[in-house]
Amino acid sequence: MFLKCFFLFILLFYFPVKAQDYPVKPIRAVVGFAPGGPADLVVRPVADKLYELLGQPIVVDYRPGANMAIASELVAKAAADGYTLLATTSAFTMNPVTHAKLSFDTLRDFIPISQTANSDFTLVINPGVPALTLVQFIQVAKSSPNKLTYGSSGNGGSLHMAGEMLKLAAGIKMLHVPYKGASLAMADVLGGHVDLMFISVPPAIVMIQAGKLRALATASLKRARGLPQVPTFIESGYADFTVDASYGLAAPVNTPKEIVMKLSHAVAQAVQSSDLKLRYANLGLEPISSTPEQYADFVRRDIAKWRKVVSSARLDLQ
Repeated sequence: MFLKCFFLFILLFYFPVKAQDYPVKPIRAVVGFAPGGPADLVVRPVADKLYELLGQPIVVDYRPGANMAIASELVAKAAADGYTLLATTSAFTMNPVTHAKLSFDTLRDFIPISQTANSDFTLVINPGVPALTLVQFIQVAKSSPNKLTYGSSGNGGSLHMAGEMLKLAAGIKMLHVPYKGASLAMADVLGGHVDLMFISVPPAIVMIQAGKLRALATASLKRARGLPQVPTFIESGYADFTVDASYGLAAPVNTPKEIVMKLSHAVAQAVQSSDLKLRYANLGLEPISSTPEQYADFVRRDIAKWRKVVSSARLDLQ
């Protein structure tokens, strides 16, 4: 009887004490794409600030493949102690819609912590494609069905879906070439091995400014902060063509609430700091934070949105 009471006492008080002391060792942030891509550019500034605020380093762990599904599975099966987090992207809410079989459930197996940033998407082409505007590009694509190729960060991802939306909106046919990360796809667009791709603005700005990529339009309601000279799809005659990228952090389900709240508050402090805002502004990113409840609501709404897109496009993905 004494032993039962003792263990009950431990169970009741162990997690609150751990949550109060958290963190006492480095935290791992798992990124589901290759280094150098949009997810990497978003998570590193946050990781640096969280190190300052929490007193422990945030180690970025790259696990590319399957449109973030590999990284998601790893985190879903990790110990729910706050030391393994998922750096989420739009794939977090898209995978439940575009993948028929997943070893995890986005709504059941994770606790959203906070959003960290939003980013506009832009359509970029290799300068070798004979088009200076979106209208000219559509004409080229229509004159050569399935001759143009577009890269993405993986099947069923937001970059892939943006390409499918363009095909539907413009009535064109192109061939999809999936990669294990946006940076890998962009490298092949730069090299002329793939003609075009959608990509979030941050990793593309330098290449666009250098003339190595040509930006034709941004898929946002207004012109992107980092690309004020590039018109939107709406300005170019494609009403309601909007796609953006959302980033955040999530933890395995059953992570103690006190730890989740501590992380959420730390993220809010991080994204409100002047130095992070400046770093994000230089990358064309919009800093954003949310409570776990707000982020969970966003996740549910976004899953419902992409379910409608997949249904309308009649895509048979995976």
